[in-house]
Amino acid sequence: MICNNVSSFAVTSFSVRSIGPLPESPSKREVFNDELQPIGSYATINPYYRIVQDIEAVKNHEREDPEFKDKDWWWDHQRIRFLNEKMGLKVLLLLLPFSWILFLWLSGPLAISWFLGNLMETSSMPEPLVILLLIVGLGLSLGWIVLAIWLGPFATNWLMGPGMGFLMKPFEKAINRKLDQSFEDGCSEFNRTTGQVRFALGRKRFFEAPFVEFDAYVERVVQSGGIFYRLALVHRYTQKTFNQTWLSGIEATKNEVLAWWDMLQRYMDTSQPLPDVPRLEPFRHLDPVTLEYDRVEGRDPRYWRDLDLTAWEQDEGARLLQKQREYPWAQRQCRLTPQLGKVSMAEYREMRPSAAWPI
Repeated sequence: MICNNVSSFAVTSFSVRSIGPLPESPSKREVFNDELQPIGSYATINPYYRIVQDIEAVKNHEREDPEFKDKDWWWDHQRIRFLNEKMGLKVLLLLLPFSWILFLWLSGPLAISWFLGNLMETSSMPEPLVILLLIVGLGLSLGWIVLAIWLGPFATNWLMGPGMGFLMKPFEKAINRKLDQSFEDGCSEFNRTTGQVRFALGRKRFFEAPFVEFDAYVERVVQSGGIFYRLALVHRYTQKTFNQTWLSGIEATKNEVLAWWDMLQRYMDTSQPLPDVPRLEPFRHLDPVTLEYDRVEGRDPRYWRDLDLTAWEQDEGARLLQKQREYPWAQRQCRLTPQLGKVSMAEYREMRPSAAWPI
């Protein structure tokens, strides 16, 4: 049994059944090719590629943390936490294995060159012997590089796992404290229980506002490989845009992004059960709406964790992809639009949570 708190929803939580009057946006966002998405019209279709990615992640985590108590598991029945895009953090994560690979490849040839150079400087050798040593050194260097290429993946996996754990053991507490501070400073979240969304701005600054105040856009991203898509969330009353996060990245198909937005809305909507995705499965019994839904449906509580992924991809997964392609996304009706303009900005400010960003 997972010992997390059972959800109880705040009065500020989001429900499509009770969207209140909202003011119009003071300025319209007009970005060529960005497609505004409706709110509150659900296809009940989940993102296929995220599911495939998360099935193994859930299974692997359960082996080490069967009750999913670890604070590093960032999805549950109350919050979806994620990091904003941080290039510095990405560079840091990539720098260590990259430096290790360079060291593995070049340390041998450099050591051989240094040894032979010193040997030739400190002793007088006939020219044939010098040539022979150079040939041997070249052969040893090439052999080292070939061996390093073959050993590289195994050695890198060891370094980033047991090796790093062993080397960092004396400094573990200090490093964990610094990492926790860094991650918390960059941690954003969608909070189902309060209906609030919080984006980290860095340096202990956060942008927080009710979920109902965010408009979703599908952005086209032109890269060298073609046209890709990503989800952008724009705060309606400040036009602050959040489109580079670790929550959802750039996708090859627009349907995957549409399914992402569909899933995210249903997660925040307390009139809906939690989306049936792998990362949330261990917590479904802790959400009262989901608990009742699963009881009526007779859902297997370990469906994703006991799943044969290969068989799923060929059967249910293939059907999910087909549903994504065939669903009439363009026919969804926005449930929020009729409420816009029914209240003045001044009146609405009085109704907003005190922690929300000023508008």
